[in-house]
Amino acid sequence: MTEADLLTKVYYAFGLFVLGGLDLGTPTGGPLFGRILLWAAYFAAPIWTASAVFEAILNALRPPVWRVKSIKNKIVIIGSGELAIGFLNRIKAAGNTHRVIVIVDKSQHPHLDALRSYRRVRVFVISGDQMHRLRRYPLHKAHRFLLLSERDDINFEVASLLLAQDPELGSKIVYHVSNLRFLRVLQDTAIVRKCTTFNQYEMAATQLARERLMRRFKATDYRDTVVLAGFGRFGQSILEQLEHHASGAFSRVAIIDLKAEQRALIADEEVVTERKYTRYTYEGDVDDPEIWQRLFTEVVIGEQEPVFVITTGNDETNLRCAIWLRKQFPGAMIISRTLAPSYFAESVCAEHDVVSVNTAALAQASIPHAWYRQARE
Repeated sequence: MTEADLLTKVYYAFGLFVLGGLDLGTPTGGPLFGRILLWAAYFAAPIWTASAVFEAILNALRPPVWRVKSIKNKIVIIGSGELAIGFLNRIKAAGNTHRVIVIVDKSQHPHLDALRSYRRVRVFVISGDQMHRLRRYPLHKAHRFLLLSERDDINFEVASLLLAQDPELGSKIVYHVSNLRFLRVLQDTAIVRKCTTFNQYEMAATQLARERLMRRFKATDYRDTVVLAGFGRFGQSILEQLEHHASGAFSRVAIIDLKAEQRALIADEEVVTERKYTRYTYEGDVDDPEIWQRLFTEVVIGEQEPVFVITTGNDETNLRCAIWLRKQFPGAMIISRTLAPSYFAESVCAEHDVVSVNTAALAQASIPHAWYRQARE
């Protein structure tokens, strides 16, 4: 080692550091610089090892959310489903992903690969009980909290936690509620009054009514007949939007659903004005030909062809039904819904002059810009 060059000395010093140089004795001769390197290696090795062990223990004890160094001017998203992906798409289009922190609950089977595919978006996976660690941060410095979990209880809990920490945070909190009946019961509570709430099916229905249905009503010189095949949350939201924004533009509404009577009564809870149309309910399967024959006899009368909105929870059923209806009514407006974007459904619908829509895209298109606009430094 006496005649070796500097790089050789550094190489051997680091080699001894990795392999544990104490087993080879202490440096007693040679150049001063070489002895200093060896002594540094001897002392640094145990310190480095101990620090690595300590860090591993600390990581096991502390929740990952502690690693969020700062939330100043950040958009904090809680959630990992299709709704969160939709918001990220809008934020990405606005060029604002560097300001996004996504916190997901590992018990919700998050779409981690999809979330982490967004450049500069920071994703943290935690367990549900660790959400309360958020209160350790200066929450008032965040630009926006978007609570987009697929579970209402998580969104309500986090919103309540944030308000308990700082009641002034309400204007920064936007959260999703899937159960509209429950949300309406809570209208007079602080958790709803102080924050901004929304429902993705309601947003999607508003977009569909504005883009398609109201244009159709304006284009016809008669009051239309509307057939809703499938009357779940999306179908109910469509009818509600039509009642609010197109009342008087249609004369008859027919509902086909396995629970048509019950769900129609639920929809009646929100009717605050006199109904200006006649409603028909057909309880049964959309695939049942007998139900359609009854509907054609009792509702679809005259020369005016109706508007069909097929919104069951089965994409194949919707597509099959839409194509079959096109053969029966060449001039009718037919809308077929898919739960997620589908190139297959779009291509088949285009061939049969059927409007293909999906709730994810409709909801994404109707997200207000104010919810994710650029925050000032």
